[in-house]
Amino acid sequence: MLNNSLFVLINSFKIILWASLLAVSCKQNADKAETAESEVLATVGEQTLTKEQFLDDAIKTLNSADSAEMAKQQLNNWITNALFYEEAKTKLLDEEIDIDAQVAEYKRGLVNHIYQTKLIEANLDTNVSSREMEAYYNAHLDNFILKDNIVKVNYYKIPLKAQGLDKMKRLFNATAEKDKAQLANLALQYAENFFNSDSTWLYLEDIKKEIPNLREQPDLVLNKGRVMEFNDEFYFYYLKIKDEKTRNSPSPLSFERQNIKLFIINQRKTDLINQYKKQLLDNYLTKNKPK
Repeated sequence: MLNNSLFVLINSFKIILWASLLAVSCKQNADKAETAESEVLATVGEQTLTKEQFLDDAIKTLNSADSAEMAKQQLNNWITNALFYEEAKTKLLDEEIDIDAQVAEYKRGLVNHIYQTKLIEANLDTNVSSREMEAYYNAHLDNFILKDNIVKVNYYKIPLKAQGLDKMKRLFNATAEKDKAQLANLALQYAENFFNSDSTWLYLEDIKKEIPNLREQPDLVLNKGRVMEFNDEFYFYYLKIKDEKTRNSPSPLSFERQNIKLFIINQRKTDLINQYKKQLLDNYLTKNKPK
């Protein structure tokens, strides 16, 4: 509830407004049949603010500690915005303030977008085969040029106090499948972070972020076959560069598969909507063909 000072402020502030605002007409409501809550506090052009409207906003936003000052500020804000709007109407061209036309255009665009989304959800095939991806890749090879160096790596970050560290060091270069399996099991137990994949490409800059000692190394020394081992105060790092692709060279298909899938699906969306719109137009022209 508003405190008594707010009601006193509202009545006294109206008198100040009547005397001081040139562009604002503040008046008592002459209709005795109306309640006090419908009394007009301020009028600016065709805009009016009633006590009922003002109190409704005030009750939602004010508290007893700052009600008087905040009520004054809210009334000032309403009048300022109303004055600004009235001036805007006199300064802007008719077409600039044709809100009905703008709202109608916005509504039409929004309805079309919602319906388009429904059509896509109901009819779009999102399955993309490897053959389609390869065909798209080959047809648009110039679009798949690397902007950064990428690598395939074996990477391990292991705490120096880890019990399995020595055993893992002996297995890093193992070729037997059983040794690789043992290394993977030890990595799961003791490594803080590791990555070992023969098919996944990573950005070289992301690898550098993981290994502090690499950050000052020039990219040209991080080439295929390079093995590097580092220690810092807490961790042992192992890195083997299994393959590399340099910036400005063609990006490998395996690195672009997700992007290619998105490209193909987006093209399908466009084709689906265009075909549907063409069908609507053809049906319309057929029905309205001159006899």
